[in-house]
Amino acid sequence: MDLATQKKDLIKWIHTIEDATILKKLESIKLEETFDFDKEWERGVSIEDARIKSKEFIKSLPWKK
Repeated sequence: MDLATQKKDLIKWIHTIEDATILKKLESIKLEETFDFDKEWERGVSIEDARIKSKEFIKSLPWKK
């Protein structure tokens, strides 16, 4: 599918949206600055940190002892 066809399909779809939440999300995407991979990388969590935090969370649940 070429870019022009994709744009037409998106425009048609946007015209059918009636959910305000989805429209707000689309508007926020439109207003976003370009994606900065390096900045997002710094904000990321390593797999090991995610594992540790997940285990701590599971252990903190009242039903898990």
